[in-house]
Amino acid sequence: PDLIAILWESGITHYDTASIAEIRLVRQIAPEATLCFMHPVKPEEAIVEAYWTHGVRTFSLDSMNELDKIVRATQAAEDLNLLVRLRVSSDHSKLSLAAKFGAEPDEVRDLLMATRQAADALGICFHVGSQAMTPHAYTMALERVRQAIVSASVTVDIVDVGGGFPSTYPGMEPPPLGAYFDVIHRGF
Repeated sequence: PDLIAILWESGITHYDTASIAEIRLVRQIAPEATLCFMHPVKPEEAIVEAYWTHGVRTFSLDSMNELDKIVRATQAAEDLNLLVRLRVSSDHSKLSLAAKFGAEPDEVRDLLMATRQAADALGICFHVGSQAMTPHAYTMALERVRQAIVSASVTVDIVDVGGGFPSTYPGMEPPPLGAYFDVIHRGF
């Protein structure tokens, strides 16, 4: 709670949340914050509470089932920002998330097309894994984003590069963050 208060007081207004408990916590400390529910698999009752009680309009998903759940829980709301999470390589990260979340390449086209129909703003998101030790991880992920957009022929309004940015730990000396941001800007 103290960190959220410090971030809010420092001008951070948007928060990536992964659970309804996190949404409640941020909403309590920063009532005017913009909240994004970015866990790609959520209980329907959590979506209902996030949308109707806490004003969350941005959700991620990685399957048709999750899209259907969001549409149902929000009663086909017309103000949704929906981000399809792609499965990308996390070979360059210390902790892989590739096997856990993200739409498979053969599912992405249909999922993007269906999500475009339900979304006010369509997005694509990914996570290269925790502690990505090379900017090249983002180059490869953004190439997957490009391929997905071309394959589905959809207009994408949001690209969320997720996390994975490294910190310096004993035995780990990552490149400077500027190198990551340069690669992301070029890839975008």
